Amino acid sequence: MRRAASTLTGWLAGLFLLVAGALAGAAPLSTAVEYDAPIGRSAAFLQEADARLELADAAAAFRAGRLSPGSAPVLSFGIGARPVWIRFAVDNPAAAPATRRLSVETAWLDRIEVYVLNQGRVVAAHRGGDRQPFMQRAVMSRAFMFDHDFAPSASEVFVRVETPDPMVVPIYFESRESSRLRQMQQQLSYGLVYGFLLALIAYNAILYASLRTSSYLSYALYLLAFIAMNVAYTGHGFAWLWPGATGWQQWSHPALIVAYGIAGLMFALRFLELRANFPRLRRAVIAYCAAGAGLLAAAILAGSQEYALLVAFGFVFAFTLVMPALGILAVRAGQKAARYFLLAACAAMVGAVLTTLSTWGFIPFNGWTFRAVEIGMLADATLLALALAYRFRVGQEERLRAERLAQLDPLTGLSNRRAFYDLTTPLWSNALRHGHDLSVVLLDLDRFKQLNDSYGHAHGDAVLKAVAGVLRNGVRQGDVLARWGGEEFIVLLPETGGTEAAALAERLRAAIAALRVPREDGETRVTASFGVARLEDRGGTLDALIAHADANLYRAKDEGRNRVACCLPKARRATADSGAAAGAL
Repeated sequence: MRRAASTLTGWLAGLFLLVAGALAGAAPLSTAVEYDAPIGRSAAFLQEADARLELADAAAAFRAGRLSPGSAPVLSFGIGARPVWIRFAVDNPAAAPATRRLSVETAWLDRIEVYVLNQGRVVAAHRGGDRQPFMQRAVMSRAFMFDHDFAPSASEVFVRVETPDPMVVPIYFESRESSRLRQMQQQLSYGLVYGFLLALIAYNAILYASLRTSSYLSYALYLLAFIAMNVAYTGHGFAWLWPGATGWQQWSHPALIVAYGIAGLMFALRFLELRANFPRLRRAVIAYCAAGAGLLAAAILAGSQEYALLVAFGFVFAFTLVMPALGILAVRAGQKAARYFLLAACAAMVGAVLTTLSTWGFIPFNGWTFRAVEIGMLADATLLALALAYRFRVGQEERLRAERLAQLDPLTGLSNRRAFYDLTTPLWSNALRHGHDLSVVLLDLDRFKQLNDSYGHAHGDAVLKAVAGVLRNGVRQGDVLARWGGEEFIVLLPETGGTEAAALAERLRAAIAALRVPREDGETRVTASFGVARLEDRGGTLDALIAHADANLYRAKDEGRNRVACCLPKARRATADSGAAAGAL
């Protein structure tokens, strides 16, 4: 009889809970059903006004119909909200207890109290929140999880949540296996995000170490700051990095949010070269960063976590607007790489705004809106990596162009003296090592100073360009042609003996003599004198061989100009060997 009365009492209590839940607009959850989404629509809530409510107060408020029904899967109350009580009913239609896991997925909640009532009695009570060391959690997870064996019939669950952070409460009600599977999928997605960003950090750190370009270092620090901020508010930091530091856990969110914004702006300063292009704007950005850091420090010293969060969210919200604005200014200033920066800043802005609005309760909170900042950051990181790659490629092209220009004579387009030595050093070494022939031809335009004095330097430059064109067309593919200085030109002939070199010099002389350079009042004829020298002394140097060719050029001038001189008198050879017969007319 007593057992029957107890059973009847249980069924009546369960019926009362079901009816009360229906009146409150919240259908009870069933242990026979797998719920793959948050259960906010099956719950009702009540925010505390002034004094703290106890469990009995919250239960009485529910009986009095003072709880508001949940209108969305995720209950969201905004930043700095008063503590809230959440209530939902659970029905176990089976004859045996059913184990279910209650998961509160927001990792930054300060205090969580969970009470399970059956037949009006508290059968389980759990406490959690990030004010407790991580190792004291009932389930080792970045989220707050509590397991309970629900007895047959109906039960009630009351959850009290308190935090100065944005109060977003996604509650999952599921089996342990479903919870493990969902957590594994989440960890896989986070692993992909962190792995991609860490690979970019390592790559850019290596580039900075090798190139010493500050943009790569500031970009790596920017990505690192984002990861630090992300692991703080997703709970991974508390789980992996500071599980016992509950004090730091309270301040890590605003501190790392501001650090992320400052790191992003410092990267923008360097990448967009604000020091050179917008010095006043650069000073304003630095002042803004200093102001944000100062306000945050003041909030920490005052012990106001709510004020610190308002500073952090306000700072990073403005940061998401400043970054595209800087990109627009840089694009308008003609910086091509800034186009990538602008697209990246817009992607990060959209992601950050969606996440901020969802956590503040202005838009629905779900997996996509909450993690929009990560999606935006992946796009941001990819586009900025492309921007840095573009900047690197342009820099390399400019350096190569500068190196080429440094080795070219700007007037004639021929190699200059520096390039001549760079190109001929391996040919000279090869000729000495293997005993191959090698010759040098040195030529000088005759009476070029008189030509300049008579017709002006502009016409003299035209003559030099015309002669360079004749020489370029007359030498062989493997020969090294360069402007030696003034009106002098030089040709190194690998695999070429004295006779062949003299024949080539004669052909070039004839081609120059046949040249006619037009001017305003007629045409200019020009001739050149040539000196040819062949490698004979295997212990000598290239400069000594050039000196021999120069001495032969001297002799061609002495003998009447417009001719080729191939051999040296013994007296002049000794002088050339000592290097005293150098110089051009």
